[in-house]
Amino acid sequence: MELSEHFQELRSRLFICLGCFTVVAAGAFYLFPYLWSVIQYPLCHSEFVTLVNLSPAEGISVNLLVACLMSALVCSPIFLYHAYAFCVPAVPEARKRTFLFSVLTASLLFFAGAAFAYFLAIPFLFSFLSRYSDSAVQMWSQTSYVSFLFRFEMLFALIFQMPVAAAFLGRTGIFDKSFLQRHFRIIVFLTALFAAIVTPPDLLSLFWIAIPMLLLYGISLITYRLSWRAK
Repeated sequence: MELSEHFQELRSRLFICLGCFTVVAAGAFYLFPYLWSVIQYPLCHSEFVTLVNLSPAEGISVNLLVACLMSALVCSPIFLYHAYAFCVPAVPEARKRTFLFSVLTASLLFFAGAAFAYFLAIPFLFSFLSRYSDSAVQMWSQTSYVSFLFRFEMLFALIFQMPVAAAFLGRTGIFDKSFLQRHFRIIVFLTALFAAIVTPPDLLSLFWIAIPMLLLYGISLITYRLSWRAK
């Protein structure tokens, strides 16, 4: 396939993705009152918080922001498929199954990380933040709340890519076979520190966040060793 044909294929796939994104975003904008109850779920244990608009147009901007973010989430399988279909011709035949497995695994871990943050980590964090200061009324801007929520969603979605990243590092052979195992204590400390920051100051909440992340690191150790041997 010539270079011009590659660009034509890329353009057509981008147009399809953009069209899907626009249609879903328009639907999400119309269904905003129903989606807003979903967006507010992480505040279910934060009864001291009141969400407010701080500018005349903030309601519209929040509506647009939520519509675009929800559309990106819903359309992500379509984006992933077209990215895979565009890249797979350049992958050697012997590596296509591995490439497909890596893409699917990364996608599943991405959604697992987002779900973990939405149902567990962020509600704990908001519960702690809403009770942290008794000297002021907790009135959060809708824009700040939505931005904070989706930033943490993306953070945990990326953290859950650890096994895929470990497999890639093992496959490249940049580090030796026992690299991740040697730094186990540092990883445990950083995981406990991160869990302590994003959870209320009690051991049960810390364990709820730290243990799944340590299990994720254990899986990363296995994928790293297996990929290092297969390189």
